[in-house]
Amino acid sequence: MNEIFIPFPSKEYLDLYLQQDFDGFIIGLKNFSSNFNYLVDVNDLENTLNELKKYNLKYFISLDRLYYNYEIEDVKIMLKKVINLDIDGIFYTDNGVLNILNELGFKKEIVWLSNHLGTNSYTANFLKKRNVSKVILSNEITINETIDIINHSKLDTGVILYGFLNMATSSRKLLSNYFSYTKKEKKKDNYYMKDKVKKDTYKVVENENTNFYTDKVLNGIKYYPSLIDAGLKFVILDDYMINPVNFYNIIEAYSSLRKAHHDKEFVSKLEKVVDSNTYYDTFYGFFEKKTVYKVEDYE
Repeated sequence: MNEIFIPFPSKEYLDLYLQQDFDGFIIGLKNFSSNFNYLVDVNDLENTLNELKKYNLKYFISLDRLYYNYEIEDVKIMLKKVINLDIDGIFYTDNGVLNILNELGFKKEIVWLSNHLGTNSYTANFLKKRNVSKVILSNEITINETIDIINHSKLDTGVILYGFLNMATSSRKLLSNYFSYTKKEKKKDNYYMKDKVKKDTYKVVENENTNFYTDKVLNGIKYYPSLIDAGLKFVILDDYMINPVNFYNIIEAYSSLRKAHHDKEFVSKLEKVVDSNTYYDTFYGFFEKKTVYKVEDYE
């Protein structure tokens, strides 16, 4: 059966999420992960995992950041602690993490969280030779392209089917730099930026890196049945910046659909449920729209 993974929440919402039917948590680590509502301190990770043992779930650590050179030694020290814990695998974005995991002889699942780069099966098949076992495909490709990669990839493939889409990441502190340059006060870590050409608005979030997000939330539930039929191994539902109570209903919608994904009327009803729990501020991402770059528009 197709698996559903969600980010690990704070203790305040843990019991709420555990009422739903999903397969595992993606755990973010303080200082080593970004784009999580809740981050676990590395020193508390073992206790957290011990508390979770009673649940029949999988646990992955997400290292979805780009790391600076001066952080590499800290990353190595952290990984030496983490790889011996009772986890099922590690998500990575920075290829330096993959190199370290191979150097340490990590034998559990290594999952490439590709962001914008997972757009073909050739890269996935090459990474299999580097001990990668799963890939999370880019959200900037169409549904047909996604299915084609699933059919040709030697790695277990997954996609993000709900959440704000990360459109770009910079290792620089862009908000801090901007406010410093303009001599204005930076009052928060979350702002909006408007594209003058496309008129699109993006969320800009600064923590260790700076991330740009769509201002609408991806609701990909109507594509879930065809992806299941194509052999998709897992989906990720992302709760970053989403109301936890609403996200509870989102989990229920997706988990209900995978049990009856050939019921077209049910798909339509659940899409409306997801929309209503996201205040109807959703879109289909790039599933039906090819990514086209027109440099001349910006000249």
